[in-house]
Amino acid sequence: MMVRFTRFRAALIATTALVATAPLAQDGTGFLISIDGAPVAGDSAIETRVQRPDAQLAEADLRIQYDGLSVAKRLDLEILGGTPGPEVTLQSALNYPAFVDRGEIRLYDASGPGAPRLVGTYPIAPNGTVTVPRPEGQVYATHRVYDARGRYDETAPLSLMTADSRRRADGVEEGADATARQAIPVHGGAVTVSGDTIAPGATVTTLGERITPDAGGRFVLQRILPPGNHPVRVAVDGAGAPVDLMRDITVPASDWFHVATADLTFGITDSDVDGRDTYTDGRLAGYLTGRYANGVELTAQVDTGEGPLEDIFRDLDERDPRSVLLRVDPDDLYPTYGDDSTLRDDTPTSGRFYLRVERDGDYLVWGDYTADVQGGYLRNERSLYGLSAHWDSTRQTASGEARFALDLYAAQPDRLPQRDVLGATGGSVYFLNRQDIGIGSETVTVQVRDASTGRVLETRSLVAGQDYAINYIQGLVTLAAPLSGATGAGGVVVTDPGGATEVALVVQYEYSPDAGDLDTMAFGGRAEAWVTDDLRVGVTAMTEDTATGDQRAAGVDLMWQPGANTWLSLDYARSDGPGFASSVSADGGLVFDAQPGAGGDGDAWRLDVQADLADLGLTLPGNVSAYYEDRTAGFSTYDYQVADDESLWGVALEVAPSDRLRIALYFDDFTSENGEHDREGGVELGYALTEALTLDLGLEHLDRNDGTEDGTRTDAALHLTWAAGDDATLYGYVQTTLDRAGTLEDNDRAGIGGAYALAGGWRIEGEVSDGDQGTGARLLFRQEKGAGETTYFGYERDPDRDLDGIGLSGTDQGRFVMGGTRALGANLSAFGENTYDLFGDHRALTAAYGATYEASDDLSFTGAMEIAQVEDDVNGDFERTALSFGVSYQDAALSAAGRIEYRREDGTLSGSDRDSETLLLVADLAYRIDDDRRILMSVDAATTEGQGSIVETGDLVDFRLGYALRPVDNERLNLLFRYRYLDDTYGQQLAGDDEPGALQRSHVLSAEASYDLNTQWTLGGKLGFRLSETAEDAASAWVDNDAWLGVVNARWHFVHNWDALVEVRALSLDDGDTTELGALGAVYRQLGPNVSLGVGYTFGTVSSDLTDIEYDEQGAFLNLVAQF
Repeated sequence: MMVRFTRFRAALIATTALVATAPLAQDGTGFLISIDGAPVAGDSAIETRVQRPDAQLAEADLRIQYDGLSVAKRLDLEILGGTPGPEVTLQSALNYPAFVDRGEIRLYDASGPGAPRLVGTYPIAPNGTVTVPRPEGQVYATHRVYDARGRYDETAPLSLMTADSRRRADGVEEGADATARQAIPVHGGAVTVSGDTIAPGATVTTLGERITPDAGGRFVLQRILPPGNHPVRVAVDGAGAPVDLMRDITVPASDWFHVATADLTFGITDSDVDGRDTYTDGRLAGYLTGRYANGVELTAQVDTGEGPLEDIFRDLDERDPRSVLLRVDPDDLYPTYGDDSTLRDDTPTSGRFYLRVERDGDYLVWGDYTADVQGGYLRNERSLYGLSAHWDSTRQTASGEARFALDLYAAQPDRLPQRDVLGATGGSVYFLNRQDIGIGSETVTVQVRDASTGRVLETRSLVAGQDYAINYIQGLVTLAAPLSGATGAGGVVVTDPGGATEVALVVQYEYSPDAGDLDTMAFGGRAEAWVTDDLRVGVTAMTEDTATGDQRAAGVDLMWQPGANTWLSLDYARSDGPGFASSVSADGGLVFDAQPGAGGDGDAWRLDVQADLADLGLTLPGNVSAYYEDRTAGFSTYDYQVADDESLWGVALEVAPSDRLRIALYFDDFTSENGEHDREGGVELGYALTEALTLDLGLEHLDRNDGTEDGTRTDAALHLTWAAGDDATLYGYVQTTLDRAGTLEDNDRAGIGGAYALAGGWRIEGEVSDGDQGTGARLLFRQEKGAGETTYFGYERDPDRDLDGIGLSGTDQGRFVMGGTRALGANLSAFGENTYDLFGDHRALTAAYGATYEASDDLSFTGAMEIAQVEDDVNGDFERTALSFGVSYQDAALSAAGRIEYRREDGTLSGSDRDSETLLLVADLAYRIDDDRRILMSVDAATTEGQGSIVETGDLVDFRLGYALRPVDNERLNLLFRYRYLDDTYGQQLAGDDEPGALQRSHVLSAEASYDLNTQWTLGGKLGFRLSETAEDAASAWVDNDAWLGVVNARWHFVHNWDALVEVRALSLDDGDTTELGALGAVYRQLGPNVSLGVGYTFGTVSSDLTDIEYDEQGAFLNLVAQF
């Protein structure tokens, strides 16, 4: 629900809540009401008690405030001191220490075989710091906090290889959240202590913690406290005048807000057309939100709309086509009411009803949501409308997992899903295949797949705002760090110079179709149970019913995990339907190749097992693993589209008989019904000649038929690695083919590479090799300066590279990428990246630049530019230019923001004509002229032309202006004014119709005023004018559609609980040369504080809404209104 709040109401509630919970005086009324610090009613003794700490806090420029019961908990882990060295200092940050018993830092090494290995655990106090040694390897840290019952929350992994890229100031609370897992219930209210002018060098002690303000002397500290009375002390010392103040805060046991109205009208009409008839109309609307101290939260909203009583509750759960328009235009009546009210929508719904009940992470939702079903082969992360529920049992395993969990959803999607698979380019900028993306609908992951078989080896989810940023209009994803296609995985023998694995950025999102009602249903869910502390069983099912076919899938999975690095998993799934299509790009989103879904039905099952030899009772360090997968043609999920029956299996063993010796054995087999197969097996020996020098030997046999090559080959390789110190590693290798048969090429190859950490945060790593299969090279030169400042330069050449949909003509010269982020002073930050791809005769240049300038505390500017250019004599040339500029200003009187977006595409791309040009403008302004007057302005404009654009060719200008006069020293007078200009040559589609609506150009002006003559009489009036032209389509003639509306009314409060209303309306239609009159008279009796009953008579039904016109009706009515 769009809820309107006024500043007066918020201030009054905050003041009375604090006062009412303080110790009360015994002489007098026992309460005090104050507005802006000035008492207006109540006990003078309490006035003295409250004003003393308030005045002291104001004099010290400190604030203590209660923020309610609905503040979300936060947990974060930060690196202090820039780039980590042999030791690293970590900072704990959370806003609920009162609910935490202890904390710890857990260090993991991801460089070894198998899953990341826990290499250290260090205790840390909540919001404290700890310095830990940084082990060798690819080390990352997580932060866990436990409550008294052993339940724990944990952050996402934080790499200790580089500086923290999130621009954090050491020791300054940022309010960030990196929670990846949460199980600690937190029930209470938030208290915030803040200040703006703390002397340099001073420290603040409050809420049991000692904190350091930022360079400007500002600090904010928020903590969630349990219900009850809490004396809050604030002490400032170390520099400047010392401060030591105390104020009592009470966190209430519950906090609720509600508003509702019910309107019922019974009437008799007498029409010249239909004769006498009766009607019963009604409307129910309401909003409720709040929570109890035990953590139960409830938010609900309903608005049936006004209509016949028998219809208003019918299809209450159905999608409401009007909701899209209403949410685009929440200020449809008047842009401003002059009361400084704000709007907040915490009931996102595409229908007439919203409900969310939540406690400790369990919830039931009816409305808009993002599905979160994760299980084995099957998953769903779409943005949907309908029902969603999640439940975790309070019982937990020894590792903190809920014993039982259930997720369910049922929905009516109104947008279509799109899945883009973008191969890693070594850069940060990736273009999506579509624009006009549903806000918040994206799911971004990084996937690592086996290059030969397509088997998904790893999936990692990215977090918006932390790992990436997205421009929903341009369809542009910018990562916080470059995404490299090199994973370091692979054996001693180099089978594929491009690498044994493929890295891709996978983006799933929703987009609005050009036209039509989708008429779809989607439902599914997952249930899982930990039968023991080590054994989990899960069941997943999902269905999507669409106009083109029904996609159904179901699966069951089992996980047995007796140790951290020992597990067995078994998955089975079956699908039936048209499958899930996707778009694949190997060049960052310039050229896409459409991959259709695997239609039909199919199933898949897999067995995956790994065991740490120590868990098997062996003293020999190492692990053994095996897997088996079988997928039949027609099996389709978001990750797999199987066109032919295929099976995969493999085994691997890695042991370390001594500190110097490593032995590895492996075999992988892939077989497809279409005749293709890939079998690869080998043995590796690694021996540490010295502490710095390691020699690896490898022998591998390959049997491959991939449709282009068919044969066998045996290769041997020698790999020498020199660890020249903590900052440098060099290696070289040679390999040769010992035996070959069939059409497989020889695989003689030699190469050198390494990595070196330079001064100033610079690091260089790369490799160059040459052999029978061509020249390969990879170089990455990168600097991490901390505080989000990075610089990188890369080059990659893969002799096996292929651009989907583009055949190689000429010689592939590789791809260059260069970019970085930079703070150019205290107020200016910039980002830039250039990619130059030389795929034979297909040459592509992409460039992306962006900057943010904080001119002052009030004014900021943002700008961005993306340029892409493709030169291809075979497939056609293409150019893309996208520009974006934004400005924002806000002070005590003026709030203004605007953004302009321009996009131009010219040429042929992915086999289709993409000539188009788009210009978008969005601007908003709110100005507080003085205490009496307010003015608001907004403009939305779009113009598009050509093919493949965001929307079809057309123009749209929607300008709105609002003015309000509400004198603070004369409450008798209220004046509202509104002007709107609409120029729409698209023809808006309404109610899901396939055909576009009428074109229109219109000016609408409306002014409304009321004046209290005295306590009994109020006069009011409204004058409206519409100057409009409409046309059925672009080929039709424009027709005038002008109208005038005048309304005059008088309200009389003649005795207690009695009111009367008389109103006269006149409507003039210029094009029809007609004038219609209407009148209404009614008397209302207040039956109680919330209910009133009225009786009246109407003459004609000219509505105050210029779009609602009925003729020649009159009659009596009975109206019952209840408001709460």
